[in-house]
Amino acid sequence: MFEKWKRKSIFGKASDLLFIIFIGAMLTPNGRTTIGGFVNRLAAQVRNPSQIDGASLKDVDFNWQLQDTNGKQINLSDFKGKVLFVNEWATWCPPCVGEMPEIEELYQKFKDNPNIEFLMISNQGVPKIKTFIENKGYSFPVYSSLSKAPVPFQSSSIPTTFLISKEGKIVIQETGAMNWGGSQMVDIVNKLVE
Repeated sequence: MFEKWKRKSIFGKASDLLFIIFIGAMLTPNGRTTIGGFVNRLAAQVRNPSQIDGASLKDVDFNWQLQDTNGKQINLSDFKGKVLFVNEWATWCPPCVGEMPEIEELYQKFKDNPNIEFLMISNQGVPKIKTFIENKGYSFPVYSSLSKAPVPFQSSSIPTTFLISKEGKIVIQETGAMNWGGSQMVDIVNKLVE
């Protein structure tokens, strides 16, 4: 068997080696997240979010208790009247990890605009999400959910992302890794924050 492998081309040997590394990485949780994040990062480069004519949120839909990474408790209603970028995610979710560089890019473009708030919300505890964000070097605000998400924000899969207008209308609702930092999204946000 070894003799057969020795006769393989350089490409064949490299291919075998990469396959072995891939299988080894897939056997560990961190490896699966890393590989899945990379694959979803590629997918996020080509999938642009689409605008919808979504529902208008009611006052009760803004009642969502959150806690930031410093332990400060807030309610989603604190941001009513602003454009809201709401992303539901988890540290173990490859599509979530894959789209985060684009979210960071969008956040950097609008972080100083007082008419928009970014809310990256996880059901995981503050210490876990704080460590994850610090290790990745992201600066967007992250929150841990302290109460059940209001009905319009409930989803059976993550990541799920919403873009809410100042008037409380759902403009974008997407599931899966998307290109949040692309020019199409920047144009949409620019129109909403005017």
